[in-house]
Amino acid sequence: MDSFTQFDGNLLIGIQHALNADWLTPIMKVITLLGEGGIFWITLCLVMILYRKTRRLGIICAVSLLFTFIACNLILKPAVDRIRPWVTFQMVDVMLPPPGDASFPSGHSANAMGPAWAMFLATRPVRTSDGRSYDGVKCLGWKGDGLSPCVMHRLSMALVVLGVLIGVSRLYLGMHYPSDVVCGLLLGMIVAAAVYRIILRIEEKHGTIDSRTRDPEKRK
Repeated sequence: MDSFTQFDGNLLIGIQHALNADWLTPIMKVITLLGEGGIFWITLCLVMILYRKTRRLGIICAVSLLFTFIACNLILKPAVDRIRPWVTFQMVDVMLPPPGDASFPSGHSANAMGPAWAMFLATRPVRTSDGRSYDGVKCLGWKGDGLSPCVMHRLSMALVVLGVLIGVSRLYLGMHYPSDVVCGLLLGMIVAAAVYRIILRIEEKHGTIDSRTRDPEKRK
């Protein structure tokens, strides 16, 4: 066993011992369930896409979720093929049925952070000479009809926190090494940032739905 795996395993065992409590276990199971199969995030993206005032934002989040899933579950997990921690460390307390895929990176963490971070980036206030303002945030909806960026930005921060909590729940329940969770969260953020930047570049060339609706010159 290499020294990093030894450190990672001991850190996981220490985290489990520090956090373990009978009242906390069912809460952690509910939190981790929110990341199971990506159902919560898929549903959230679909709701935003169906709702006119968040449709553009929903598309951004859905694309981020899709590419995060591809990068994490279809590329990195099979490529690294890391064994789950309880196989190597008998002191790890496994509180859920063992999943059938590899350990690195944490799919729950990555797929939770991907759409959450995309929403955070798409709704964050724009820097101005007077400070920060939501006035410069591009329309989150369809054809110029969008929900308040301030409201959605606050929701995005709550979802980012939820993504982190899902990662913590994977440690608490013994499903992943700490490095699996940290890299999963970072992967979601990196993919979301890349997807959002690409979408912005496409919109700079072709215009967003909002700009084409409001600017008569771009409709010609």
